[in-house]
Amino acid sequence: MSISDYAENKLLDAVVNATTTGGGLPTADPWIQLYSADPGETGASNQISHTRIQVAFPSAASGTVANSSNVDVTSMPAATVVAWALFDAVTTGNCLWTGWFSTVAGTAQVDAGTDVTNNDIESSAHGLTTDDRVVFEVLEAFTLPAGLTAGTLYFVLATGLATDSFRVSTTSGGSAVDITAGGQGMWRKVVPKTTNSGDTFRVSASALNLFID
Repeated sequence: MSISDYAENKLLDAVVNATTTGGGLPTADPWIQLYSADPGETGASNQISHTRIQVAFPSAASGTVANSSNVDVTSMPAATVVAWALFDAVTTGNCLWTGWFSTVAGTAQVDAGTDVTNNDIESSAHGLTTDDRVVFEVLEAFTLPAGLTAGTLYFVLATGLATDSFRVSTTSGGSAVDITAGGQGMWRKVVPKTTNSGDTFRVSASALNLFID
């Protein structure tokens, strides 16, 4: 059993489109906060210092919604941006949603035996290249391979890189993460974007894609 498409759309609209009142739900469009690493569940970790900008969303459809226009965060500090969060206030407030700046993802599987011995992560036709940055996420009802930590940004290694498998390290060209037990999850390619002091960071229209499965 699962939530209906109708309910998915209503829930998304309640979070980002202020379509209801009371119950602690937002009463205005959400504000975006940028991050240098994993925002965490509350969005309190790794915040980049900048003025939050409100983000407009259209009505949700088919269980998903994305920002309707470009969002320009001005007067950025020197920083490397990898993730975002939406808040219900321009300062402090409550974190509503978090995400990585990523458009490429795939499944990750490590089987007991050779995969664990070699620290190989299986993913059919993954398309990753040396020094790509990837983060792993937990899939419902599955457990990540032991040794990999959700929310940590890893580097793809040249060693062991093949069409359907790859290895990762916490440093560029470093030792492969020691995987000690099999598991499954999802990997997501994250492309860091660097800003200089005073730059404007643009979040393109549709880059903030929210959905409920």
